[in-house]
Amino acid sequence: MSGLRIRQPHSLSQPYSKAFDMKISSIKVGDLFPMNSGGSVIVVRYQNAFNVVVEWLDENKHRAKVRTLDLRKGKGKNPFSASVYGHGFVGVGNYRTTTGGELTLAYKVWTSMLKRCYSPLYLKKYPTYRGCSVHSDWLSFQSFAAWHEKEDNSQKIGFDLDKDLRVHENKVYGPETCSFVPQQINKLLTNCGVLRGDLPRGVCAAKKYFTASLRVRGKRQKLGSYATPELAYEVYKKAKEANVKSMAEEWRDYLHPEVYDYLRVWTLV
Repeated sequence: MSGLRIRQPHSLSQPYSKAFDMKISSIKVGDLFPMNSGGSVIVVRYQNAFNVVVEWLDENKHRAKVRTLDLRKGKGKNPFSASVYGHGFVGVGNYRTTTGGELTLAYKVWTSMLKRCYSPLYLKKYPTYRGCSVHSDWLSFQSFAAWHEKEDNSQKIGFDLDKDLRVHENKVYGPETCSFVPQQINKLLTNCGVLRGDLPRGVCAAKKYFTASLRVRGKRQKLGSYATPELAYEVYKKAKEANVKSMAEEWRDYLHPEVYDYLRVWTLV
């Protein structure tokens, strides 16, 4: 953009006033200003020191009204900047991140999803989420919130956003793979292999025997003691599969059809 003047942010040593603002230098249409948050804006309309319309120099070309003081200091937030865990952006639309001073439910679900995929600290604590990602459409909060508003069970207490019951072993959060499921269902297939060590799932060592147990509705049920871990595992496997199918029937009216179809024929491998 030849001929455009590039303004660098700087601090002001005097109290701000409109007269002082104009005394320093005038701002004209076409001036460029770098922003502290990254990227630059171009002035597209100047009315006065309190009303300057700028446009972000990116593919979205978002326009905003700013003050000259903030403009010179590089203050400005691009709603299309990937500011949430380095990937998500709020965008512009009908959906708000807060209401009445509180974060909206859709925004809390959205940021939690991004955290599970892109927060280094979270991934270090919960490595099973490594390799997970968010569909490009859902990197926009506006797009996710529109889906969230219409999705069954999204407003119900005790339901979680799930990514791998509609599509087995799926690692991408998106509109074609996710649904809201009861927490009892979401925790039903959790694998605690790290805690049990080398023993099969549902089996623990107890002196000379091996016990099988199954957690049902948050309470552990003992399934007996057996001479080998293999025998204990077979008992656990049958009980676990029966419990999953039973829970699928109980929650059928609240499950996405693809989730129900998966659970009703689920087998433990």
